[in-house]
Amino acid sequence: AIVVVGGFHSGNTGRLVKIAKEEGLPTFHVETEKDLDQKCLSGMQVVGITAGASTPNWMIKNVVKKVEAIQDRSRKPFLTWAKKISKFLLLSNFVVAAGAASLSYTVFVLSGSRPKFVYPLLAFLYIYAMHVLNRFLDKGASAYNDPERAAFYGRHTFFLCLTGLAAISFALSFAYTMRKTTFFALCGFTFLGFLYSVPLIPAQIQKKYPYAKIKDIPGSKTLSESLAWVAVISVLPRLDGEPWQWPALLAISFVIFFLSFARSALFDILQFQGDLIVGRETLPLTIGIKKTSLIIKYALILAGATLAAGLYFRWMTPVSSLLTLCVLGIYLCLTAYEKQWIYPGLNLEALVESNFLLAGAVSLVWLIFQ
Repeated sequence: AIVVVGGFHSGNTGRLVKIAKEEGLPTFHVETEKDLDQKCLSGMQVVGITAGASTPNWMIKNVVKKVEAIQDRSRKPFLTWAKKISKFLLLSNFVVAAGAASLSYTVFVLSGSRPKFVYPLLAFLYIYAMHVLNRFLDKGASAYNDPERAAFYGRHTFFLCLTGLAAISFALSFAYTMRKTTFFALCGFTFLGFLYSVPLIPAQIQKKYPYAKIKDIPGSKTLSESLAWVAVISVLPRLDGEPWQWPALLAISFVIFFLSFARSALFDILQFQGDLIVGRETLPLTIGIKKTSLIIKYALILAGATLAAGLYFRWMTPVSSLLTLCVLGIYLCLTAYEKQWIYPGLNLEALVESNFLLAGAVSLVWLIFQ
C-alpha cells in the first residue's frame, strides 16, 4: 500500500495519489496521522509513505510512527514487547548514558589501568541527568524534530524529572565519598551542564543580545556535549591521584572528543528541520549539512588516526586497534543517512548509540582474555 501525506486540496499531492492508483496499489491520502485507515493498514505487509514537496517533515514523521504502531499490533507479542522496551530505553536516555559508561570503562582498558567501576557509574548518572534535564529546559525543537520523543516526555514528565534529579544527586553523593577534587570537579561539571540552557542575561535586556544562553551561540551544542563527555569520561578519573601517562591521557581524551563530536553533529543533522523552525543555531544550520557531514568524517578520521598513533607509540593497549570498529560503525551510520538506506528515526539513533556500547563490549572481552 501507499500512504500519501499532504493537503487534500494540494495539486502536487493529488498527482502523487493519482500515480499510485494508476499503478494498481491500494492508496491512502491523509493530511495527518488521524486520517489513517487503521483497519486496512493493519493487514498490509509493506507500506510505502510519500509526501508532497511542501509537507513538513514533522507531519511525515507522525504518520510514519502511527503506521509503525499499527503494524506492530500484528506482530508476535514477544517482538512487540522487545520493541517497546528498546524504544523506552532510547527515549528515556538510558541508552546514551549506558554508552557514556561504556566509554568510561574503555578509557581504563585503553590506558592499561585497572578498571574502577565507580567512574563508569558516575559517567552514566551524570550524562543521564544532563540529557534529561536539558531536554526539559529546551523543549522547543522536540515537537518538530521528534514528535514521538516530545509525546514521551509529556507522558513521563514526573518519572524523568525524578530520575534525572536522583541521578545527579547520587553522582554527587558517590563523588563526595571519594577525593575532594573529584567531588568539586563533578560539582563544577554539573553547574556548567545546567548553565547551558539557562538565560545568562536578564529578561528585560535579552532582545538587545542575540546570545542570552550558551545554547544560543552557533554550534555550541555540539562542542558543549563533546567537552562534557571528555570531562566526565576522561578527566574525572585522572583526579583520583593515581599516576597516568600524559600522552596516553591526551590521546584518549582526543578519541573521546572526536567520537562524541561525531555523534552529536550527526544528531544535529537529523534534527535539522525542527531546529530551523525554532531558530536554534546548531552546526548544520550555521555552516550547512554538507559541510557538517564533512567535518564529521574528518573527526572520525582523526579518531582513527589517534587510535593508530596510540598503538604505535604504546600510549594505549592493543585494544585500540579493535576500537576502530566503533569509528567505522559511526561512519556507516552517516553513510546510511546520506544514501537514504535507513529512515531517520529511532532505528538510526539506536545504531549510532550501539557503537559506544560496542566499545565497552570490546574492551570487556579484551580484558577477559588477557
